[in-house]
Formats: sequence, C-alpha cells, structure tokens
Amino acid sequence: MKTLLFSLFLLFETPSSAQHTPYAFSLLPLDATTNRVVYREEIPAAGLSEEQLLARVQDLSARLPRGYRATGYRTNPETGAASAQVTVKDGQESYNFLLSLNVADGSYTYQLHNLTYTRSDNARAGKYSTGPFTTGIETIVYTRPSKYRAKKLAQVDTHMRRFIGVLNDTMLRESAEVATQQ
Repeated sequence: MKTLLFSLFLLFETPSSAQHTPYAFSLLPLDATTNRVVYREEIPAAGLSEEQLLARVQDLSARLPRGYRATGYRTNPETGAASAQVTVKDGQESYNFLLSLNVADGSYTYQLHNLTYTRSDNARAGKYSTGPFTTGIETIVYTRPSKYRAKKLAQVDTHMRRFIGVLNDTMLRESAEVATQQ
C-alpha cells in the first residue's frame, strides 16, 4: 500500500515539477554567444571608398537629433575601424553605448554594443538619495515579463533604431561633388 501511494505521488508530481518555459525574450537583438544586446549589420555603400566612409563618421555628431551625443571618436585608417561613445538622454534617464564601425571599400559594418541604462534614484522627501544608478540593459532584458519591462525595451529599441537611421543617412548621403554633377 505504501509503495502504491508513493508511486501515485511520483506519477502526479512529475508533470508539475517539469521545467517551465523561460521568459519570452525581448525585441532587442541578443548575441548568441555572449547573451548581450548587440545591434550589428553590414551595409553596402557602393561607390564610396574607405577614406570617404571614415571621414563621414566624424560628421555624425552634427547630424544627431536633440538628446543624442557622440563623443570620444577614434579612427584607425590602417585597419579601417572607427568607434565612438554615444549617449542618448531621455528626460532623467540616459542610455550609453559604444559604436564600432569596420569599413571596407563599398561597405561598412556597424555594431552597437555595451548598452547601459542610467536612471535617477530620487528618494522620497527627507530620505538620502544615492544618485543616479547605472546598469547594463541586460538586467531589464532578463527580468520577469511585465508592462514596465515591455515599455522600457520598446523605448530602448526605438532610440537605437533612430540612431541607426541617422548613422545610415550620414554614411550613405550623397557627397557635394556628386550632387553638383547631376
């Protein structure tokens, strides 16, 4: 009788203790090896040389919309690489990420990575405030699904897509010489 009860217990216990499916992941692109958020794409740039593409990276700051700022430009013409630190300010929150570009004749590859999220930590009246709090965006990606999480990830994706649009417009715009020849 005891073995029958024990076997019935195991029979009904097994389905309830089965592994649950993981949380549905975000709309942000995740790198399969590092499990970090990385926006990466290769863009064809027909008719543009490596030098022209690297020169256009420097023009990015002037073309960014309000609240976006790119600093710390580094360019290496020998390897065809460029990078910049980008900050997106949205109210009291900000997002920081690293832009890495690899340039070749006729194309460039961008990568937006090391995305961090900074929010203010305003304490209630009379309480000590520790100041702004910065964390990797992956802490939001890997949290339990909620309305806040979905809204925040959609907001981050919108900012990143907007920056990518400006980056592509800057890199692929017609040069003054080509525009006057037509």
